[in-house]
Amino acid sequence: MGFGKSQKETLAVEGMSCAHCEHAVESGLKDIAGVVKARADHGKGQVEIFYKGQAPDWDAVRRKITDLGYTVK
Repeated sequence: MGFGKSQKETLAVEGMSCAHCEHAVESGLKDIAGVVKARADHGKGQVEIFYKGQAPDWDAVRRKITDLGYTVK
């Protein structure tokens, strides 16, 4: 086990309509330094981003979601 608890931020994301969309966002966010896990929910229109220690670059997170074809609110 690592030191400290993981922290979570939730972003509202528009445009996800199915499990494939959720998987695309989750997989894409794993490429961002600092992101431990991402959990997308198209029904709720949100993505939960888990990280430990220093927070990831939120601009990079938003850009990645936008590059995947979705909109961060």
